[in-house]
Amino acid sequence: MSATTISPDADLITLVNVFTVAPERQTELADALDRATRDVFLAVPGFVSANLHVSLDGRRVVNYAQWAGEEQYEQALRRTDVREHIGQVAAIAEAHDPTLVRVRSVHHRHGRQA
Repeated sequence: MSATTISPDADLITLVNVFTVAPERQTELADALDRATRDVFLAVPGFVSANLHVSLDGRRVVNYAQWAGEEQYEQALRRTDVREHIGQVAAIAEAHDPTLVRVRSVHHRHGRQA
């Protein structure tokens, strides 16, 4: 799988990481996350996709990243290049709240529920 799939039938885990950041540093944080995804995570076994969202008030960046499984995610956290990325991002963000989740349901206005 090489694309974001939001479905309760997908055998994936999702990291939802909400970063709090000073508004004047939101772009810097989003750029750092973009770079890390391109330069580090795309080559990490088990990584599927990442989607970055920036809040309209400038105070948050949300990373919605999918992994093949919890074990692959945990292995990634032990990698030196991943730990370096985490340190760089933590230096920009005021706080972050990483949470591993599974998709429970999906609803579309004009479509079937998944």
